[in-house]
Amino acid sequence: MKFVELNEAEYRKFEQKNPYGNLYQMAERAALRRRMGWHAHLLGVKEDNKIIAGCLVLSKDGMMMVPMGGVLDWENEKVIDFWLKNLLDYAKEHGAITLEVFPPIRLTVRDVSGEVLEDFNRDMVYRVFDKNGFEYEGKTTAIENKANRWVTVKDLSGFATIDEVRASYKKNVRNKLRKCTPDLDIIEVSDKNDLKDIAFAIEGSNEKNGVKSRNLSYYEDIWEIFGDQVHFMLARNKENGDAVAGRVIFDHPNETVSFISGTVQKYRRMNAMTVLQDDLLTKCFEKGIKRVNFYGMEGDFSENNHLLEFKSGFGVKVEEYIGGFKYIVDAKAYQKQEMKRLIRGAGSKIKRSILTVVKTTTSRQTKITRKVIAKGSEVKK
Repeated sequence: MKFVELNEAEYRKFEQKNPYGNLYQMAERAALRRRMGWHAHLLGVKEDNKIIAGCLVLSKDGMMMVPMGGVLDWENEKVIDFWLKNLLDYAKEHGAITLEVFPPIRLTVRDVSGEVLEDFNRDMVYRVFDKNGFEYEGKTTAIENKANRWVTVKDLSGFATIDEVRASYKKNVRNKLRKCTPDLDIIEVSDKNDLKDIAFAIEGSNEKNGVKSRNLSYYEDIWEIFGDQVHFMLARNKENGDAVAGRVIFDHPNETVSFISGTVQKYRRMNAMTVLQDDLLTKCFEKGIKRVNFYGMEGDFSENNHLLEFKSGFGVKVEEYIGGFKYIVDAKAYQKQEMKRLIRGAGSKIKRSILTVVKTTTSRQTKITRKVIAKGSEVKK
């Protein structure tokens, strides 16, 4: 076996045909991340001049990671071990401070109440990473940006008609569809200039949830890089043509992925996300696509998980992934990096505290001023 750098064409061909291939490991993802200031490396393992393992590796500011990868046989201990050893050597040679790997393998499959339907034994995977000096970063119920930990998936393979698919939805979802579908036009954006409507809709949900939004250029880059492998779907208000909700969808040979979406908040009662969800499942069923991945969520099965509550209405299952393994390549540099991060964090906390005090004081002062003005008015009268 040989650990080698792969050219884009051979890597893409291998990744797209491998059962562990996924959106995070696509060659196009490397091009997108480069535009975002990352270094992207396409690496792999060859045996008898045949690729048996591949991975997209991202690096920035001393941090190197493999999100939802590598693309290899995760039942083959020998291949995993060889790949990890050489990947670690590569990280050291390229000045990495840390190396994180997020394997694309599941721990459990659950129903929407959290009950385990399938449980996978990953003892061998834990053992190989431990043998090579990696520390497991542990289980979590939180949403992680680096790689998915919890996703909701709809399996369409068992349905004969689209009516059967819709019958698998919860009753309240079917009622919303009957009520709201007539008020909305669902279109696929065909003009790059209309991406601003997608960005605007997604920003609406991000602001509501306290999430930082991407710039318009991010969606323009996706448009240019992924071509016909990406779809920008927009829900418009039939009455006035306003953008109501937007969604970005990716095609991969292994699945269709609903990557990111959002709703313009003044139109949230139009339930456009419900209509978009049904539109996606309908199109996937018609195309013969079996697996629809609605991507990230919290692994929290309480009544407070509103995202799970929404997605569960479509008859999905929940997949829990193994998460991250971390190797500290340069301990001294890592300590300095962590110290800087803690200082920045403390500074941000102080700033937030000051802003809170300023806002509170300003609010109180405004109320006092209003009272003084009101009293003054009464005296004049």
